[in-house]
Amino acid sequence: MVKNRYDDYTYIDLEQQYTYPHSKVLINKLNITNPEEAFRKEHSLVTRRLTDLRLTAIEVHSIRDILSIHKYLFQDVYTWAGQYRKVNISKSGNPFMSIQSFSTAETYINHLIHSYYQSANSKDDIIKYLAKILDNLNYFHPFREGNGRTQREVIRSLALSKGYSAQIRIEQNDEIYNLYMDGTVYGNIEKLEKLFAKILIKIDFFEK
Repeated sequence: MVKNRYDDYTYIDLEQQYTYPHSKVLINKLNITNPEEAFRKEHSLVTRRLTDLRLTAIEVHSIRDILSIHKYLFQDVYTWAGQYRKVNISKSGNPFMSIQSFSTAETYINHLIHSYYQSANSKDDIIKYLAKILDNLNYFHPFREGNGRTQREVIRSLALSKGYSAQIRIEQNDEIYNLYMDGTVYGNIEKLEKLFAKILIKIDFFEK
């Protein structure tokens, strides 16, 4: 299987509040302005933090915990790690949730997570809830950068709470990549449910 192409899937941040002047590089703690070097360094530092969370996951019970995950992952790179974005953004002309609606989005995400803990008691239920949470969290897109990595860790943590492993390995599996990207980019719940049906694996609680 070949990965689908998303060449035009790029951020549009008209205010350029987060980037260096006349550049698409995000202002970072290391003051790296070269795009390739900035990408490599961010990837390295965040991957190290993701490895830490594989040992001790941050439990997710509300949007506050999602903010905590983002802060932990990106603390070495951005001063705004763990903070809501302050600009409206879109990809390929498709807008994400406007900052003016964040309060409503936060309430709804909290409701979904609470319902997940209360009502997702079978594998089929867990699949449906995780797909809905991922779809809504992706549309919320609360951060200027790092939404994908954060939401994948959120899903992993939520699955663990129910005794399941849910590793979305987009770098290693083209089919998983396509299901994840089609599901999130186009808001396709069926693709996300198919994704979780493939990756959700029952584990013993002591492995958590």
